[in-house]
Amino acid sequence: MARIFPFKGIIYNKKKLANLSKVMAPPYDVISPELQEKLYARNDFNFIRLILGKEFASDTIYNNRYVRAAAFLQGWLRHKIMFKDDQPNIYAYEQKFKAQGKTYARLGFISLLRLEEFGRGKVFPHEFTYPKAKLDRLQLMRASNANFESIFSLYSDKKEKITKTLKAFTKRKPIVEVKDDLGIVHRLWRVDRQAAIGKIVQEMKDKAVYIADGHHRYEAAIRFRDEMKQKNTKFSEDEAYNHIMMYFTPLEGDGLVILPIHRVVRDLRFFDPKRFEEELAHFFDLTPYQATAKTAEATRKKLLKDMAKAGESRQSFGLYLGHNRYLMLTLKADQNVDELVEEDRSPAWKKLDTNVLHHAVFGRILRIAHETEEKVVYTQMDDEAVALVDAKKAQLAFLLNPVKIDQIIEIAGSFEKMPHKSTFFFPKLLSGLVLNNFDHNEKII
Repeated sequence: MARIFPFKGIIYNKKKLANLSKVMAPPYDVISPELQEKLYARNDFNFIRLILGKEFASDTIYNNRYVRAAAFLQGWLRHKIMFKDDQPNIYAYEQKFKAQGKTYARLGFISLLRLEEFGRGKVFPHEFTYPKAKLDRLQLMRASNANFESIFSLYSDKKEKITKTLKAFTKRKPIVEVKDDLGIVHRLWRVDRQAAIGKIVQEMKDKAVYIADGHHRYEAAIRFRDEMKQKNTKFSEDEAYNHIMMYFTPLEGDGLVILPIHRVVRDLRFFDPKRFEEELAHFFDLTPYQATAKTAEATRKKLLKDMAKAGESRQSFGLYLGHNRYLMLTLKADQNVDELVEEDRSPAWKKLDTNVLHHAVFGRILRIAHETEEKVVYTQMDDEAVALVDAKKAQLAFLLNPVKIDQIIEIAGSFEKMPHKSTFFFPKLLSGLVLNNFDHNEKII
């Protein structure tokens, strides 16, 4: 079962900070060096100092960004820049935003989840992780004894039992309300009535939980728990470090928006465009889209629209070759995906656009399957992908359709994982709304 718990969240003190939007930050893994500098300069108490502190040449094992993050947190608590709630709560969290010309409101809640090994319980991942990123988050947890950012997860709430419970609390004045740099409005409320907390906890017991974003942090928390377990001969599973702060939002929610992550290929040696197109034609039907500088954006929008339609029945990609020239690649009707993607995987996994692209194009034609980290740049912005080619910083840009939510659930439910950078859930969760810290001797029951 999925076991969730209320917790005493740590929140910024509005009596000390006039404008809370100045201290919030995006998730650590989407922050560029330039944005890091901007956030540092924005406010002395910006959350960036906790999730992605600066590194210095003089850093040591005793004085580094992880140690400084822990010191900042303790200092902010001591000076009441932040404070810890007196009683355990669940926190309702709403985001209002615009995407693809529509306005959405996504509602979910933040609580603690008792950690489970993947494959042994009700928690399912869907993407592969990198060791370096996991170690980074593990070192931060070791130093701070805190969950600074929530894992983003999905669950089913077809009858809206949990959603209706949360909505009753959204009629109150939010404890936090801020607008971020993208114009997204974030609101947070305490769910502080025991009857409501009990109902949510009970409803979640039979739910499967699918991790949408935060795989590295979840796996780091598992390793941290295991380290602590070795030191504790009386480990009971109730220890605070056997839990992680997690955001839950329903699969059926209108605000569940998934954007594609496009692939931009660079540094191809001895690349022959003509031969490349000839080899593509063995696997794909090629539809050309020729544009001019004035019609480039309109042409790209038409291509993306046509890709979405073609993608309903077959794998379809956009390809930008430079000089305002596009192709739509649609897998040939007689092309067998099982033969093309030669791995012992489920049919759902093999049919993923990213897997067809990686095996057919990156593997068989470009022969860079083992060099994707060096050769491939990822972006969720189609105009950025095209701009990299136009600026001669890359040779090819592959534009993808977004992964469908039912594909994610089917693959994760089979304990399989998608290729790295397969999904981009929009918008990201805002960092700084609430955090969880714990004492090693603390129990959560």
